[in-house]
Amino acid sequence: MQTNRYNPYTYIHKGIRRELTELLRIAANLDFADVETAEAFVRRLRLSVRLMHQHAEHEDEVVDPRLQEFAPKLARRVLATHKVLETHESEVLGLTASAVGNPAVGYTLYLALSRYTATQFAHMSEEETDVAQELWLNMSDEEIIATEHSIVSHIPPQDMPVYLTWMIHGVNEAERTTFINTLKKGAPPEAVAFAEEQARAAREAQLAAV
Repeated sequence: MQTNRYNPYTYIHKGIRRELTELLRIAANLDFADVETAEAFVRRLRLSVRLMHQHAEHEDEVVDPRLQEFAPKLARRVLATHKVLETHESEVLGLTASAVGNPAVGYTLYLALSRYTATQFAHMSEEETDVAQELWLNMSDEEIIATEHSIVSHIPPQDMPVYLTWMIHGVNEAERTTFINTLKKGAPPEAVAFAEEQARAAREAQLAAV
């Protein structure tokens, strides 16, 4: 597998993995009988699932048409997995309606979230390897970056801070620096300032964990 080409999945997928891992950790430790804490978790979970679903939709709209041109079998597999993820999402969101205050439903929600996470992790790995390989074989880095920019342009402004937080906290320091330097070349000043603040918070969290 080539590793010296631009991979559009790296940052967002690291961010999604971090968020899913955090959600699973919280759900495992959470007493769903604690209504206030459970409600806060459910709000975060619903938002995260909505944004992950939105990310998949953007991939379907922007990446899939190109992938269909040169790897139709792989494109069909990616779309099929997105459908499976939608089923998982429906299960998870359905359980959030009655999990608060009910530890038994809360545990069922935790298991459903585990299944969703497992499918997401396997799927993202396929995109970062098999799909990325097809993009590299058939597109220049400039074309790949343009495709990525098209996806970003589809993101509603109110959702961008959440995606930025996921990514900046999910990557290593070298990737963080590269990401912010890239933002400085074209992003609004407020977005750069937000990213830099999140980077400071991420560094502090890493130091505290040592």
